[in-house]
Amino acid sequence: MTTPELPVVSEPRAAEFRPRIAPATVLLVVAAVLFALMAVMAKIAAGELPGTEVAFVRFCVGLVTCGVVATRRRFNTKNRRGLVMRGLYGGGAVLLYFLAIEHLPVGIATLLNYTAPVFTALYASVFLAERVGTSALGALAVTSAGVGLVITGTAPSGSLGIGPWHLVGIGSAMLSGAAVATIREVRKTDGSWEIFAAFCFAGALITLPPALASWVAPRPVQWAELVAVGSLSVVAQLLMTHALRFVRAAVAGIIAQLTPVASLAMGRLLFHDAVTGLALAGAIITLLGVSWGAILASSDAAALQRRAKGDLPA
Repeated sequence: MTTPELPVVSEPRAAEFRPRIAPATVLLVVAAVLFALMAVMAKIAAGELPGTEVAFVRFCVGLVTCGVVATRRRFNTKNRRGLVMRGLYGGGAVLLYFLAIEHLPVGIATLLNYTAPVFTALYASVFLAERVGTSALGALAVTSAGVGLVITGTAPSGSLGIGPWHLVGIGSAMLSGAAVATIREVRKTDGSWEIFAAFCFAGALITLPPALASWVAPRPVQWAELVAVGSLSVVAQLLMTHALRFVRAAVAGIIAQLTPVASLAMGRLLFHDAVTGLALAGAIITLLGVSWGAILASSDAAALQRRAKGDLPA
């Protein structure tokens, strides 16, 4: 989830929403922390193994999980073109994200990846004909300004330019945003497990060639690290998917911002990553911009549902 890609779910009925909102919110918090732990474990594994190899094994763990699920339910695909596009976008996003984690402080790489929602809005506007209002453009501007400060604050001494691995991190967010926009379309016809399986299958295919090209035989402890990366990702994804049935999209989007915050904190504690005042200010501004965008996205989704029910004029 890479950036965690939020499934499109219908707003829950009031009767089922109220009694479960507290535990579901807790599950989202746990999922956000687990995604941060996944990034930290990926950073640890990438200390001696190539990021491409870490990404490949992460997808293999996801495929094994899908295989276990397939023994209990039938996978039924409908929008195959959409599933292929979702898999390619998502697989590419994870590959770039793990490469960024390998070469950047883990908190910075995660923060850059978690700007994906603003790119989702742009892709949805261009390819799904969804309107982007002035407020959404404002959220995009705030987020972009925050990212600019983060990049400037983490640039090498004497340099204000964007480093190549910053661009890789931004690229992961762009592909992740495209993947989420694709999910919003594919989710109309296909189930969550079908979408997740397409993501893992395409991701494994994308990461296999570069992983083999630079493969380093993992030692037992490194295998444990790799399996931990994949397992944390799958568990976090499952918790998030379950909780989203009972929590509104805006709340979920804001809680998801705990992941880059936790990654920054863990990076500081475990790897002694230096975070300048400028980079910290940029991180805060970025999180505010993405959270603003999440609230706007939730409001738009609610309006579309009311319009579909005839409560609002078209």
